[in-house]
Amino acid sequence: MKRNVVILYTAFGVSFGILFPLLASIWLMYQGRYPYGLNSFYIIQENNPLIWMIDSAPLFLGIFALVGGIRQARVLQLNKELNTHVIEQKQLSDQLTGLKEKLEYSVEKQLVELKAAAHVAREASAIHDLERLLEDTVNLISEQFGFYHAGIFLIDERDEYAILRAASSEGGKWMLARNHKLTVGKEGIVGYVAWKGEPRIALDVGEDAVFFNNPDLPQTRSEMALPLKARQRTIGVLDVQSTVAGAFTEEDVSILQTLADQLALAIDNAQLLTETQLTLKELDALNKRLITQAWRPYRSRFATAYKYDRLGVTPASDETETKRKPNQRLELKQPIQFQGQTIGLISLERDNDRPAWTSSETELFQTVVDQLGLALENVRVLEDMQHRTERERLISEISTRLWASADINTIVRTAVHEIGTSFEVSDAIIQLEIPSDHDSGSKNPLLIVEETL
Repeated sequence: MKRNVVILYTAFGVSFGILFPLLASIWLMYQGRYPYGLNSFYIIQENNPLIWMIDSAPLFLGIFALVGGIRQARVLQLNKELNTHVIEQKQLSDQLTGLKEKLEYSVEKQLVELKAAAHVAREASAIHDLERLLEDTVNLISEQFGFYHAGIFLIDERDEYAILRAASSEGGKWMLARNHKLTVGKEGIVGYVAWKGEPRIALDVGEDAVFFNNPDLPQTRSEMALPLKARQRTIGVLDVQSTVAGAFTEEDVSILQTLADQLALAIDNAQLLTETQLTLKELDALNKRLITQAWRPYRSRFATAYKYDRLGVTPASDETETKRKPNQRLELKQPIQFQGQTIGLISLERDNDRPAWTSSETELFQTVVDQLGLALENVRVLEDMQHRTERERLISEISTRLWASADINTIVRTAVHEIGTSFEVSDAIIQLEIPSDHDSGSKNPLLIVEETL
């Protein structure tokens, strides 16, 4: 373009310069009354030196025009460069504006997602029942993030299947009703994430487009699965799905993985709490059985009921009922318990014309009954320890006497005497026998010792 401008300016200058000698020659032809033609033009050129100077006008004007064309070309080039720079600046400004808007949208989206994640994590941490935790969490995630579907899979004890335990969508609830489960490492991105322990995104657009063909979730266009990890182990998978193609980004993975980590911790705590409660229930049941078994012998050894009246304390049978007419006595009953196991019952009565039981009396009665249960259990434990100690002493004494004997007859006599004495029997017999024939199995007595005590 620069060259064209220079040529154009130069041509214009030369053309304009040609007009001067041409017009001068025509004027001289007119003054000298020459006929108009080339012959007259040549005559004027040869005979008039002034025309020679005028003939140089095309040269000088061409040079001036050339210089002007060069300068104009430079100006045009500068204008072009300036326009290009202005266009680039505008494009850059538009790009910066687009980036700013995109960044503002991204930041705003991340802030919204972070708030939503914090809200879900806060709500989840306050729930200790596992089933309620899973159900409320998937509903909160769908509500806060606007997902088409949210589901939580938990891996079974053998690490073979990821089992769907909660879902927010209608299709997900149908899957729950069918006990939907996926093989770890083999089925879908949920199985992959359960196996690898790494988040994964599946989209139906782009180079890695995936075709979603789940009939229960026909509107899915994007899916993201995140591992639920607790104590260095993948315990499940958080699966979220969207109806928007390409809905998930790496930023979404970062934010939702933080939520998944908090959720995994809440799930693990809920599972531990459930296991602890079951263990405590089993221990409580076992403790009650042990206490019941421990107190059973005392029912036959001692009077199991006592009655107090104005004459004093007297034994009473279990079936004894206080004989009274309806509404003639005020009764206050309280079970005697130790570690939640009832080992007895205490009942107080006063005549109907006396004041009713006050809260202070009730509280005092409760305190005394609690102390009574503890005292009874302590005495029972002490007696059991004494019986055990006595039994160990007796075994030790009998063993010592047996080992002190030097022959079989003495050992047998000592054993029958000591055993019979210890068990308070009237007769004790010890008979040693050996088989006389291996085939028939018949036996012959080797030694019989009988002692009457």
